[in-house]
Amino acid sequence: MIIAVIGPSSRGAVARELAKHLKFHLIDQDDIIPTLQHSLPSSSAAAAVAESENLNELFFKLAIQIATTQVIKLNQGLIISTMLSHRSLIDKLKQLADTAAASLVIVQCIQAQDASDGYRFEGVQKFTVDPKRFVANNFLAEISGKVAKRNSTHLHALSLYNNYKPFTESGKDLHCKRCQELISGPMYQCMECNEYIFHKSCAEDPGDLKLVRQSCPKNLRASKEQPEYELPPEKPKRCETCELNNKDFSVNCRDCIFETNMEGKFLPLIINHGSHSHPLNLIMMPPSYDYKFGCCGCGELGKSISYRCYDCNFNLHVGCVLLEHTATSIRHSHNLTLVYDSLEDTYWDKNSCEFCNNERKPEQWFYYCSTCEIVAHIGCCAVDQSE
Repeated sequence: MIIAVIGPSSRGAVARELAKHLKFHLIDQDDIIPTLQHSLPSSSAAAAVAESENLNELFFKLAIQIATTQVIKLNQGLIISTMLSHRSLIDKLKQLADTAAASLVIVQCIQAQDASDGYRFEGVQKFTVDPKRFVANNFLAEISGKVAKRNSTHLHALSLYNNYKPFTESGKDLHCKRCQELISGPMYQCMECNEYIFHKSCAEDPGDLKLVRQSCPKNLRASKEQPEYELPPEKPKRCETCELNNKDFSVNCRDCIFETNMEGKFLPLIINHGSHSHPLNLIMMPPSYDYKFGCCGCGELGKSISYRCYDCNFNLHVGCVLLEHTATSIRHSHNLTLVYDSLEDTYWDKNSCEFCNNERKPEQWFYYCSTCEIVAHIGCCAVDQSE
């Protein structure tokens, strides 16, 4: 989904609230234009108007480039906040949405006392809001079901709702995608579709990662290598789109991978991890998408599958999420405790790994022995545990 928030400067607060609520990437013209302005050579007053037009054109080109990567390659939602001094941006966004089979929605910010409803856009859904009275949760509930859905897959970024009971346009209750029981109370929902809704307890980890370690196939824990999606059961789960089109399960279909993991209960859709204050969403991308990320635990590059906080751009390997809190090593006589942050400032006098003698970066997790005051790379301990 692409949401273009247009209007005066007050639109920025609306765009930011929507981006935070939906966990969408935000491109804000008010943030980018000053940066572009500083990058250009100074101009005379006579050229100010031309410079302003050039800056707008540069913003539109940059916005379309980012949107193309975000929507087509990554299939992630996007919000663009703009004054819309040129209608051409919407025309290009329409083309982009058609290419990506994504929904395009215009949210126009107009104060309540304004009689005019502003721009009209043929073939594009538009909603008008008053920035002073805007509440994202209420707005999204109001337009739910009104936004035309496109036949496409997307990352199901799940948001938590407490004591909220969803319903369809027909008034029928919705059921949990995992257990099929009636939804009521705390729940997780994908805001881009009504298909993926879960009880809080069905989406989250069981509270004891030991159970997850037992159920997770080793091929999904890969860090440096490309993880493999040859998941049990023997008959992988097809997504609804592939079933409707009479297609077989495919590792190139994001929803097939998502459904198969959900059916097999290999990895929780949401994990509450001690290293981060927000819930982490499971991302499983087909290898063909070439999705890469930097792991905030070990510092290594990851591919295709991660746990992610959309708000903070915080990513972890599955293997790092499942690390034992207490580890043993054949090279040390005491138990080692997993530490996510530095213990104290003076602690960095001991910043090399006890086992390999190589330097350890301060932002990376480590195992620590409080008795001997030694540290070790998490990878060095993992090697011992796998042998």
